[in-house]
Amino acid sequence: MSNLAKVEDIMTREVVTLSPDDTLDYASRLFSSHDLDGFPVVGEHKKLVGIVTTYDMVFQSSQVHLPALLDIIGDMQEGKLDRGALSGHFNKIKSIKVDEIMNLDPLTISPDVRIEDLAKEFTNHHRVNPIPVVNKDKQLLGVVSRFDVIKFFNEQYMEKIFGDREHSGVLKRLGESDVDLDIDNDKEDEE
Repeated sequence: MSNLAKVEDIMTREVVTLSPDDTLDYASRLFSSHDLDGFPVVGEHKKLVGIVTTYDMVFQSSQVHLPALLDIIGDMQEGKLDRGALSGHFNKIKSIKVDEIMNLDPLTISPDVRIEDLAKEFTNHHRVNPIPVVNKDKQLLGVVSRFDVIKFFNEQYMEKIFGDREHSGVLKRLGESDVDLDIDNDKEDEE
């Protein structure tokens, strides 16, 4: 049964994306309005050019902007600086482009990868979530997250996958396999 379920069966196809020219301010608003850990960055023809994750946002900010921001706040508390410096710093941050902080070489996966191999990728890459799903030309087809793998273990979700017309690939592979899907009969045989 391990060849039956593939990334294409569980991936999210409707993906919120960023452009390399989007600002850090816009990306921050996307993170605030969506409950997601990352957004693929796409160029022309939906070609994947990078990814911005919550890790990237925190890491880049902590390396470059957090020390400066903490200095400004410290100076304000000591009465050395006015709020204009704080506003100027935030305006500088807001103008930063996504292409300055994105991961230019994200981990990607093919839609035909088996789910158990996907799970191994998540195990081997702790900070990666989501993983962009791309074709051979690096065009974005969707994303797959840890949550998608977790949902796979839910009985109602599995019933939906196997009964949903959009997932006819799974049903076709089931029909081509030697897997005995008559679970009730298997239980009776064991007794």
